[in-house]
Amino acid sequence: MVKPSIIVSQQDLERLQTMLESQSKLTPTVIHLEEELARAEVMKPQDMPKNVVTMNAKVLINIAPSTESTEIHLVYPHDFRGEKGQVNILAPVGAAILGLSEGQEIEWPQPDGHLMQIKVIRVLYQPEREGDYL
Repeated sequence: MVKPSIIVSQQDLERLQTMLESQSKLTPTVIHLEEELARAEVMKPQDMPKNVVTMNAKVLINIAPSTESTEIHLVYPHDFRGEKGQVNILAPVGAAILGLSEGQEIEWPQPDGHLMQIKVIRVLYQPEREGDYL
């Protein structure tokens, strides 16, 4: 499985590491997310490319074999309210897309052991792009 290069903001990295340290259960998704963070290129929030998926971004993705795109909002567990389109970073799809750029694809393991193919179509909203560094 070839993994695309990923970019994560220093702020997201620090927040995610703190969140992961408090996880009582090491799920396969948590382990994969930790591996992704360890290999990510880290940048200052203000230097993030505008087409990269960051925390709290709204993104248009495609999950093969479907040809329809889905809009998702990537959130931290404490912000997850079950609203339409919200995806928790600890869900396989959420962990998979963090740090990807528009046009990139990744294969990511599902809980049932099968691999899903996810492609980032477009970053519709990125907090860093809007100057929101909270």
